[in-house]
Amino acid sequence: MAKRILLSVVVTIALLVALVPVVNAAPPLQEGQAYTVQKDDWMWKLADKYLGDKYAYPAIAIATNAKHAEDPSYAFIWNMDLIEVGDKLYIPSAEEAQEIMATRHKIQVETKDIAANNPFWAAVWEGAEKTAERWLVDLTLNAPTSEADVDVQIAQIEDAITKGVEALVVAPTDASALNPTFDKAKAAGIPVLIIDSDTTWPDKLTFIGTDNKAGGKLAGEFICGEIPEGSEVAIITGHMTAQSIADRVNGAKEAFEACGAKVVAELNGEHTREGGQAVMEDIITANPDVKAVFAANDNMALGAVEALKAAGKLEDVIVVGFDANPDAAASILAGEMTASIAQSPYNMGRFGVVYGLAAIQGNTIPTRIDTGTTLVTIENAADYK
Repeated sequence: MAKRILLSVVVTIALLVALVPVVNAAPPLQEGQAYTVQKDDWMWKLADKYLGDKYAYPAIAIATNAKHAEDPSYAFIWNMDLIEVGDKLYIPSAEEAQEIMATRHKIQVETKDIAANNPFWAAVWEGAEKTAERWLVDLTLNAPTSEADVDVQIAQIEDAITKGVEALVVAPTDASALNPTFDKAKAAGIPVLIIDSDTTWPDKLTFIGTDNKAGGKLAGEFICGEIPEGSEVAIITGHMTAQSIADRVNGAKEAFEACGAKVVAELNGEHTREGGQAVMEDIITANPDVKAVFAANDNMALGAVEALKAAGKLEDVIVVGFDANPDAAASILAGEMTASIAQSPYNMGRFGVVYGLAAIQGNTIPTRIDTGTTLVTIENAADYK
């Protein structure tokens, strides 16, 4: 009797083991299919179940966005980790998935300066690089070695057009000077997405970046709240031909006008620490009673801090920058810079690649994608180191 029971148990266990693969797995799909996201679904789980390879999950995201271009009932995926219950996905066949995984669309991200020169551009490049790797994009990163090198940037973009890039993601060094080059891209059927600094070119696909005027106004309003009414203030501008810089400056001036602060100087700090230091020296020489300075980027703000320290006036003058890069955050924590305005440069690079690929697939892209602004003071500067 005991032998019979034991045999029965062994047979039952063997049957269950044999059935487990049938219940939990499926052969790779021979035809693509629509799929509605269920609770606890993850891309890698779906890829493992339907494609037989959990690392093939990018194929599902890319295929779904391609379907979205034809049929908006399919989800548009901008983050592979954020699928939601009820989203309609397209799971490609095993053959389709193999083709997708082997395909690399060419996107160039062209910034105003190289990553090594500025932590802001380093973050943009990092966001683009990491996203391109995940979305199977053949990425080129390029930039002039100075934000003033408009001609170099034009030459680099025209070279990319000649080499057959499929989408351009550009932070223009000048609001209008690149327009003829963008016209060439349009004539070649290449979508142009603008990041960081807007352009006057009417045919851009989208602008991805900060509302720079709102950020400048936020900085100005913070300064207004820290100084007596009618105080003298200064602005270190950077190149005003860059729309982002012009917007920041105009936003700050709007705030100063509203609170009655008197702008006694507007000088170009050339986007560098050295430039910021030099013009701050000029400002305090000509205007010894200045109470605050707004610099249109952190490099110039950090230079202003050095000038004020050397003059023994740092405790008397508020310095507010823009970008909240790690060096600025450290300065704020050290009690030198007073504040900065944070952007999300990583997301500019990230969204540039995601939406650049979506444009190649024929998707309609939002005309503006705002990455937001945050006031960074000693209260939250540790989050930006």
